[in-house]
Amino acid sequence: MRRLLAIALSLTLLFSIGGMAWAEGPGQHKNAVTELYSTEGTYTDDVGNIETYSYHVPQLNADSADAKEINQEISDHFAYYVEAQLENMEGGYSLWSWHTSWHSYWHGSKLFLLIETDLNGGLHEIGAYGYDFNNNCRVTGDMVLRELGLTEADYLMNLREKVELMFEDMFSSSPMKDAFYDELLERTLNELSMEQPMFIDGAGQIETIVKIYVPAGAGYQFYLVTPYAYG
Repeated sequence: MRRLLAIALSLTLLFSIGGMAWAEGPGQHKNAVTELYSTEGTYTDDVGNIETYSYHVPQLNADSADAKEINQEISDHFAYYVEAQLENMEGGYSLWSWHTSWHSYWHGSKLFLLIETDLNGGLHEIGAYGYDFNNNCRVTGDMVLRELGLTEADYLMNLREKVELMFEDMFSSSPMKDAFYDELLERTLNELSMEQPMFIDGAGQIETIVKIYVPAGAGYQFYLVTPYAYG
């Protein structure tokens, strides 16, 4: 089972002082998160484009093997975008990513980080990482479902149904539907599994980050799907 990049919701406070942020956790879990990058401002490139940027990349403040692995994954994926923009600023070049942000959520002793980056062309990247501070381990999708009393089969069935409805809403009226609809829907559904990041939102519902294949641009986009949403 691939480790979960996930997010769950409980009560949390996010503080920012002097450019450094951290997640205020319950009890002994103070200062659970620091930032690898914390910078924002306004930049003018060599051709006169004025751009506003804000880059915040979190890191777990823990020393276990799982925590170090998560931190490395965050650095490899999200710090890359920030570092590329900082290099562009040094050279006077235009930016192609303007904001990287994160949110922290607690569920008991489990901390979940949701990270988002916007990219040129209206694209975006989303990642979520779960860590249990009491047990010093990564949180998996199986662990989330067990905690909420859900089965994998039921979860995947509901996820598939909601993705099909979303896909239909997005593309059923497209004049080019016959050229791509069935193929892209099949590709999207075939990749649904427990590997997709899942989290509990503010309404207490599971949400899942799903790659949906589209007929233009990069060929896919990431969307949030709520498998158990009703009404």
